[in-house]
Amino acid sequence: MGIAVTILIALVAGAVWAVALRGLRQRRQVLPAPRPVSRVLKAYTAGRWDAVISNGPACLELHSSDEARWRPAVELALGHALAQRDRWAEAIDHLESGLALQAASRVGTAAASSPDPAEAKMRHMLGFALATTGQSAEARRQYERALEIAGNDDEVIRRVESSLKALDSTA
Repeated sequence: MGIAVTILIALVAGAVWAVALRGLRQRRQVLPAPRPVSRVLKAYTAGRWDAVISNGPACLELHSSDEARWRPAVELALGHALAQRDRWAEAIDHLESGLALQAASRVGTAAASSPDPAEAKMRHMLGFALATTGQSAEARRQYERALEIAGNDDEVIRRVESSLKALDSTA
């Protein structure tokens, strides 16, 4: 039973990541950022996880006047790349930081009341990382938050609900 649940969770997570990448590729938007940041974000959209993991931390040490525009993307990219390499505990910090920075950058804007639909996918990934590291209560909160976000498509809702069921079956 335990192996079946683990396989189910892995399949759901893999599918969510594929959907998240497809969504990011469709939104190719150039952020004004220092050259190393642009390289990391290009590596991310190409799925070159090891390049993101090796170069992302140096980008997070950079500071620029437009940092608030690119830092959330780098944090989320690094978190996603770490998750792709099953480095769940490390991924959690970057996913949480990226989501918090992204929310802070929307305060006072028209987008503040309607989060980016990609946020639901990242919150699902964060929930999965939390569940994988044994933080079930926080994972549940992230899954529920993902379901609350306006603009979720039926596929994302189905995947998050599946993760919640898997979480319930392991409790």
